[in-house]
Amino acid sequence: MSKALFGAYATPPGVALLDEVRRLRARVQELEEALAAAEAAAAAGDRSDDTQDTEDAPSVDEVPAPAGR
Repeated sequence: MSKALFGAYATPPGVALLDEVRRLRARVQELEEALAAAEAAAAAGDRSDDTQDTEDAPSVDEVPAPAGR
């Protein structure tokens, strides 16, 4: 059998798809790292990035839980 049947030679569209998959995986990694950093900041109580005024918003304790849970 030839090497092409075993995938030793990638076709140009196949190479482009592999490159796109690699780019997407790298982007997912970046987003996961950003999410982890945001979750850590939220857990630490760091709200310096918030731009909305929340003084009038009810606290978590004041909002009733959804029915059925």
